Amino acid sequence: MRPTRALILQENFLHNLRYVRIRIGRKPIIMAVVKANAYGHGLEIIAKASIDSGEVGYFGVATEEEGIALRKLTSLPILVLTTALDDEINTFIEHDLEFTLSESHQLESIAAAASASGKKARVHLKVDTGMRRIGVEPSEAMEFAKAIAGYSESIQFCGISTHFATSDELDRSYFTKQLKVFTEVVSAIRNSGISVPFAHAANSGAILQNSATSSFDMVRPGIMLYGYPPSSELDQAFSKDLKPVLELVSSVVFTKRIQAGEGISYNHRWHSPNETTIVTVPAGYGDGYPRLLTNNISASINGKLFPVRGTICMDQIMIETGDDDIRIGDEVVLISSKIPEINASALAKKIGTIPYEILTNITARVPRIIHE
Repeated sequence: MRPTRALILQENFLHNLRYVRIRIGRKPIIMAVVKANAYGHGLEIIAKASIDSGEVGYFGVATEEEGIALRKLTSLPILVLTTALDDEINTFIEHDLEFTLSESHQLESIAAAASASGKKARVHLKVDTGMRRIGVEPSEAMEFAKAIAGYSESIQFCGISTHFATSDELDRSYFTKQLKVFTEVVSAIRNSGISVPFAHAANSGAILQNSATSSFDMVRPGIMLYGYPPSSELDQAFSKDLKPVLELVSSVVFTKRIQAGEGISYNHRWHSPNETTIVTVPAGYGDGYPRLLTNNISASINGKLFPVRGTICMDQIMIETGDDDIRIGDEVVLISSKIPEINASALAKKIGTIPYEILTNITARVPRIIHE
């Protein structure tokens, strides 16, 4: 096996899942969000750990394809968090995938497809309280809910949801406005006599900062399950409570001594000021290790950080190890769960992005391996 691999620390994942439960209390159901290959961690590994934990009662994905893959692993409810196109309706019903509804025009088509299949379609009404991405306007939610309820013979009204735009910010003023609007919409619909089992809104930021007011019947943790707060603003307060689940590791495959003044890698973007040792590692941006980190990151070998030198290549990187005794076969840690200087959050800050992007960009050619 190629030495570059992603180690998935299941116990850390379970720790984070337990932490969600601590934040929200016993009642709300946890929907584990496993879109984008479980944020790069491996859908099958994370789904199995979620199911075995007994804490997860729902799953959230982003696409029809993700839902189909997940359905092979579980009978638990699966909500597709984006809107379905008309030509996806039959597939959703066939695989028992739940719809996120933002437009009423699809109701008739969904009801007809469900009736033809002999199964009930399961739907969630999405209300746009301020994210301005998808969802029905709050003023139209009651009319839409009544329309859904009118198809009760073929459509099961499972939930009503919204998404917070700023729950990961310390300033909670806009969050509070969204929460107020959503609470009013949910209350109005339920008080009208329409039965909706699940109201859900809380993402990672809301769970961490406002779980008492925003948990409703179900929560949707994403990035916090994988060990990171959802923003740099929340790092100081919550990073100590979460444990990163993924490590990206490889091995030294070549060593060489170079002389002072020699350049390394494409375009010689780094020249050595003195004689030193350079080791080569078979990992690069083709594995999701960002090229933008060129000359701006370190990696760990034998518990010590060494600088990555020269342009990061598609399949290889070079690391300066000076006069240390580094040998072929020594393990190299590129993204760590234990070393703050090279966790996904640190890499993200180096290149002006977020840990979500670092993790989800780890490519399919990198095997995900459960690490006990």
